[in-house]
Amino acid sequence: MEINEKEIQEIIDSKIEYGTRKYGKDFKYTILEIISLEKILHPNQTKENTPKLIPLVKWNEHHPDPSVKALRMLVFRQNENGFDKVIVKRGHRILIDEQKYFEWAEKNSKHPV
Repeated sequence: MEINEKEIQEIIDSKIEYGTRKYGKDFKYTILEIISLEKILHPNQTKENTPKLIPLVKWNEHHPDPSVKALRMLVFRQNENGFDKVIVKRGHRILIDEQKYFEWAEKNSKHPV
């Protein structure tokens, strides 16, 4: 069962409202402080699950190898080499999923990356 963001927000709001009625108006501020401190303690917790997508043309700003030219050749032959699982197309832009690229490179390399 998946809960969408709107439903999660409604649950949070109802829990805060219940706590405020039961414990007073300071309850809401205490909860907000706890959430803020949790975010400071674990700033990248929610970002870990989202893939880092790098535009193909800017790949070398993040990684020295392979060259953009080599990446274009991999994209051109994506159906032959399995590189289609690494790229994300948004309109005419080609984005490389960084994590999937390194998994693909490890799997398809004669020498480990």
